[in-house]
Amino acid sequence: MAIEKSRGEVLTTIRETLHELSKSELTVANYLLENPYNISLLSISDLASSAGVSETTVVRFTKKLKFKGFLDFKRSFLEDMLIPPSEEVLPVYEEISLSDQPAAVMGKLFALHQRTLESTMATVDKEILTEAAKKIANAKNVEIHGHGGSGYIAQSALFQFLRSGIRCSAWVDETTQESSIKLLGEQDVVVAISHTGLTETIVRTVQMARARDVTTIAITNYPNHPLALECDLPLITAVVETPIGAEAGASRVAQLAVLDTLVVSVALLRKQSTAIF
Repeated sequence: MAIEKSRGEVLTTIRETLHELSKSELTVANYLLENPYNISLLSISDLASSAGVSETTVVRFTKKLKFKGFLDFKRSFLEDMLIPPSEEVLPVYEEISLSDQPAAVMGKLFALHQRTLESTMATVDKEILTEAAKKIANAKNVEIHGHGGSGYIAQSALFQFLRSGIRCSAWVDETTQESSIKLLGEQDVVVAISHTGLTETIVRTVQMARARDVTTIAITNYPNHPLALECDLPLITAVVETPIGAEAGASRVAQLAVLDTLVVSVALLRKQSTAIF
């Protein structure tokens, strides 16, 4: 018997179940998270076609979320989208209005960031996180690559890595990124940051690094986008797009939280290794 879902829970359930889904099921999940208001017009064949998967995958996906099937899932999803939810489940960014004062905006955005951190903590694969920390701890050189906002995150994280005794550099320019990759080898690690995972130069950097047997780690939001698919160790954040673009700040918070986790984890691994000997 399917578990009864209350209002506002379906999107949260999808985010919390991401780590349990297969690659094709993740494609469905991410399509729904990116296009939550489109499902009201979709049949199972429409959803499968839009997400680029088979109808069988859609059925498996809905059952993985403990629904009887697609129709049961769609009914609950529509209730979430069309019936006004309670204050507890209403996304804070939808409550921001032109009359809001700075204190109100702060409260709503901080709540959004808190939800982002909680969802990201549930989404990041802990085994991949552990392996990424080990690779960095044993690396000869660590390079962080990013463009635009992600480039700013790369430069911000650089200081934390260096202060923790990790030999590290940050590259945010296409020309220098490709040049630096040519100097790396199998003992090195590249950390690539891109919220969308679609930045061509960052994806190309990862491809070049893997061709040289360099371990590649990605911090990105979409497991079915090129960056996550091309890298060795994808660390997936859980930032949902918002009507006012507040996800830009939330993505920075999630990326920095993942990077801080790696920095501290690597520092601990190195101290634990030293203590053994």
